[in-house]
Amino acid sequence: MVTTGIPYGNYANMPAMVRISNEQHNLLCVNKSWSQYTGLAEEELLAEGWSAILHPDDLPETAEKYEEQLKLQLPFTIEYRLKNEAGGYRWVRDAGIPRFTAQGLFDGFILTTTDIHQHKLDNEENFMKAQAINNVSDVIISTDLQFRVTVFNKAAEIMYGIEAARILGRPIRDYIDHKYPDCTREEALQELYLKDSWQGLAYYERADGKVTYMHCSLVFIKDQEGRRIGIAGIHRDITSLREAEAARFRQEQLLLLEKQVLEMNALPGISLKTITDYFLEGIETFFPGMLCSVLTVDPEDGGLTHLSAPSISAEYTSMIRNIRPGPSVGSCGTAIYRKEPVITSDIYLDPLWDDYRYLADKFDLKACWSLPIINSRGEVLATIAAYHRVPKTPTQAELTVLERVSNLLRVIIENKNAEARIRASHERYLLVTRVTNDVVWDWDILNNDNIHWGDGFYTLFGYRPAYIRNSSGFWESCLHPDDRERVIKRLDLFITSNKSRTWEDEYRFKKANGTYALVHDRGFLIFDHEGKVNRMVGSMQDITEKRELEKQLLKQELEKQKQVAQAVVNAQEKERADIGKDLHDNVNQILTTAKLYLEMAKHEENESTTLINRCSDNIADAINEIRSISRSLVPASIGDLGLVVSIQDLVENVNSTRQLEMEFYHQGDVDATIDEKRKLMLFRIIQEQVNNVLKHAGAVRAFIGLTVDPGVINLTIQDNGKGFEPEKVKAKKGVGLSNIASRVQLFNGTINISTAPGKGCTLNINVPL
Repeated sequence: MVTTGIPYGNYANMPAMVRISNEQHNLLCVNKSWSQYTGLAEEELLAEGWSAILHPDDLPETAEKYEEQLKLQLPFTIEYRLKNEAGGYRWVRDAGIPRFTAQGLFDGFILTTTDIHQHKLDNEENFMKAQAINNVSDVIISTDLQFRVTVFNKAAEIMYGIEAARILGRPIRDYIDHKYPDCTREEALQELYLKDSWQGLAYYERADGKVTYMHCSLVFIKDQEGRRIGIAGIHRDITSLREAEAARFRQEQLLLLEKQVLEMNALPGISLKTITDYFLEGIETFFPGMLCSVLTVDPEDGGLTHLSAPSISAEYTSMIRNIRPGPSVGSCGTAIYRKEPVITSDIYLDPLWDDYRYLADKFDLKACWSLPIINSRGEVLATIAAYHRVPKTPTQAELTVLERVSNLLRVIIENKNAEARIRASHERYLLVTRVTNDVVWDWDILNNDNIHWGDGFYTLFGYRPAYIRNSSGFWESCLHPDDRERVIKRLDLFITSNKSRTWEDEYRFKKANGTYALVHDRGFLIFDHEGKVNRMVGSMQDITEKRELEKQLLKQELEKQKQVAQAVVNAQEKERADIGKDLHDNVNQILTTAKLYLEMAKHEENESTTLINRCSDNIADAINEIRSISRSLVPASIGDLGLVVSIQDLVENVNSTRQLEMEFYHQGDVDATIDEKRKLMLFRIIQEQVNNVLKHAGAVRAFIGLTVDPGVINLTIQDNGKGFEPEKVKAKKGVGLSNIASRVQLFNGTINISTAPGKGCTLNINVPL
């Protein structure tokens, strides 16, 4: 506080700018320094007022502050911009001290003005620098020479997960322990002290397990005399860049590995296991600590088998062999069951492993990620699994690689399965062609007119592969001259017209030894994407022997038909002879006797009635004898009464002669099932065999059995006669059995004769319906 008793002359020549105001803040006087600074005389300043030279932007706020200070009547400082003698505005600071009268009344202020423009600018620059340091994306950390942290910006807080307030003033290594992949910490510091700077790669493992990679630049901080007073470091986070580079490198290596695997797959004879082992070993190099395996599914019983597990114990893989997939069968069995990926980050905690955890513990397996390999038909072929010896959750990069592995393995497994099917089909084809002696050919019509002959060509026709031309011209030259024009004309018409799907022809083909084989040739056309014919494939078959056999069979059939016809003629002749004999020996004698009785009756009147009666009796006997003969030829009972009743009538007639005791047995609806032709055939056979028994067997008893089963008629005629030797009877060409056999063959039946001397005879006949 200053009293008004101090004279103004005390301030007139002071180097500081001084002005004095009254209680209304009106200028009373200014010193010489004010006039020099502003370029205005005291009179001008007093006339225009102090506010005239304030910066227009600062005037309202500054005037308001002064009004407030007039009320408070306390010391104060105010900063504002003031116009100088050069016409520019510079920052100044007013320091005001209130003045009071001897009576203690407020009498205004004594104001000292100081130019703070440069200081203001310096502060703003420092503020801007501090803001810039705090807001840049790079990490900026500085320490003193004892490595105590002096600067720790926002980016550093984010990267290291440490608040600046915690680390400022403390040794940096108490909180952050950098690792240097290309050198040691001591080597980095040594280079810094030698060269005043160091640049290199470092990484930091945070408490949450995240690893951050950074590019570091370290320099010494020096004062104006060049003395080292601290160390400044800029750390640029290159984790994403490094991961991208690693991913790109992994991608390039994966593409190279996939290319190598596909090249291996194209090699003939290489196994699926060899390819998969190589593939999984390559994948494991991309992700250290990953143990890969592939389990295949048996298409027959659904059991699981390890196809490949290059880094997993063979004991482990053998212990899970033939396990069936299910809803809780570890990661792989469950993935196959669900047909979706199953990720087990911690085997110890996952209930899917309850039944198999002891296996994982035994072989120190802590995590397992499994992806099913599914074909285009939705069938699970296998599963790709990635094990770890620590609990672990897969990264997106790891899952992406495993998905690519799964897709490529699907292609390879399907390819190998197709190869196996093709190989088996080809082997079957070769076996079939060797067994059937077929010649497979492939005619490249569009390119060079080449014909590729299958192996059967050389085997069948005797040519040697290196000594023939693989062209249609060679084939044409081997055609028989009599067949060549016909065959070529029909083949050309087939190719040009394209009206039928297949071409077939038979012709004679010249073999290597000069003889001709009769072949049956068959082929069909193959078209390109434009619908033009480009190939024809087919097969040739040597049918020479087949045609010879057909001729022999035809000859045998003709001979057989002749024999049947001759047997029919012989049977007819025999019937005629038997009828003639019966008419001569019986009917003729009876009628002759009747005629004799009639002649005698003409001359013997007394005996005429008796003779006529005897004649009548003889005529009745002749009628019965003729009826018996007629019945043996065409029995009316077959058409009128049926086969069963006709056979029964025949049996009764035989039994009435007392020469033979005969029985008849039948089963099934005989007359409703058997047609008329078969009925007559069966009746004639029974007649023939009964006559044979009566004439030749010397039998006491005989049996006839007739049954009808589904689709077949069974006839059995058995006697207890003296039997015979079948071969001797055949040699004698007996008519009876020959007739029976001929009748049976006409209806595609079979006949079996069981007999031997002294053991009777059994005739079994089966005739299809």
